[in-house]
Amino acid sequence: MNSIARNFFQFAGAHSLLIGLLPFFIPVLLLQRGNSIEAIALFIALTGLSFIFSLKLWEKVYQKANWRLITATSFMTEISLVTALLYTDGILLLVVAALLNGAYNCFYWTTQRVLFSTMTSAPVQPSDTETHEQPSANHQTGRHFGNFQIVVVILLKLGILISAFLLGAGYEFQLLILSTAISVSAMLWFLRASNNATFATINGTLSRSLSSKNGLTASDTTDRNYQSTGNCQSIFKFKDKHNSAVVFYLDGVFLFLESYFWIISLYYITQENIKQLGLIVVLLTVLLSVIFFLLKNRIDAIDRNKVYVVAVVFYAVSWLLRSMLDTSLPDYWVYPAILVIAFLTTFFRLSFNKRFFDNARQLRPLNYLLAKSYLSQTGIVIFFSLIALLASYFEDVQSALASTYLILTPIALIYLVYSVPKEAENRSTTEENTISSVTAPTQNLQFSKTEN
Repeated sequence: MNSIARNFFQFAGAHSLLIGLLPFFIPVLLLQRGNSIEAIALFIALTGLSFIFSLKLWEKVYQKANWRLITATSFMTEISLVTALLYTDGILLLVVAALLNGAYNCFYWTTQRVLFSTMTSAPVQPSDTETHEQPSANHQTGRHFGNFQIVVVILLKLGILISAFLLGAGYEFQLLILSTAISVSAMLWFLRASNNATFATINGTLSRSLSSKNGLTASDTTDRNYQSTGNCQSIFKFKDKHNSAVVFYLDGVFLFLESYFWIISLYYITQENIKQLGLIVVLLTVLLSVIFFLLKNRIDAIDRNKVYVVAVVFYAVSWLLRSMLDTSLPDYWVYPAILVIAFLTTFFRLSFNKRFFDNARQLRPLNYLLAKSYLSQTGIVIFFSLIALLASYFEDVQSALASTYLILTPIALIYLVYSVPKEAENRSTTEENTISSVTAPTQNLQFSKTEN
């Protein structure tokens, strides 16, 4: 494992544990403080707005290659977010916590995606394989993303389990101390000279990858314009041959529905018992770990387009199942359905994220990642602002959520328009049998000044 990969897994692992310790329970905490579904939707919209403004700051710091500040900010905003969630209330909670949540999401997720794209673009070292074969970039993406999901699942669920019992027992101060201790320790670890030197190589690696690109495909034209202008107007004109823009607007909405509204649904299913909610989520770890163990090295061996189509259809089915779940249903229907939903969602996310990073590698990854973030957050702001306006027309929270899930079922099929680069598609059937030198040049990875 090279130094960038090691730093990626350490960075993602530390933040996964921290997210599980409290940010995972944000929707539940908002409900417990007496906030309505309208207020929660506004919280999400404000989070998206904060993400957009924070991303401009992230870009400026990235251009200066100040990775110390980037990593330190990700941990400092997490500490501030936890403090705001535990010790503020009313309008102050909604505004301050939402702004901090957006900033934290920006500095964590943007940095994480840059590290992942850099890691999967790097050539494999001789020590990485006994046969000295060079796995394809597409194969590396599936393998690394599967490994990443296993790390995230374990540490995230560990954090959730700890947080569920501390919150359930009323130990909020102890939770703050624990979260702060982990954040400070991780921050100091990444501020070490050796880690900082590793992070500093990212900009140089990306610049060399950019200079090694031999020409642009037709789908890169818009990316070149985006790089040269670098302003908000060009971002919202982002367009490529893979229908990325449409999917980007959509994906942020679904991600927040999964991590906020669906958590609220589970909270009601568990009779508003935060300990039981934590246990249910953690018990899913066993199933999800088995799934990723089976899929992480096999996803590239199957026709990628068929896998993706099936995953999207399954994902749409998962939203239909969500709309049908109700607290009045017997447990022998509810809990198996939750397991099925977890499987379908996990399977889709693995397939979608692999396609996303494969597409990013074929174009200009940093620009592509940034376009994803800007457009996704814009979609979040618009959608959840509308939800805040319309939610009051429903009788209660659960009926509002069920109706939202039902409406989203056919909309989820829009993910089918997300295509894969023809170059990668043509290579996918032959690359697995191709043996290259371990000194082969890096794949065409074109990053510029912006990201996710």
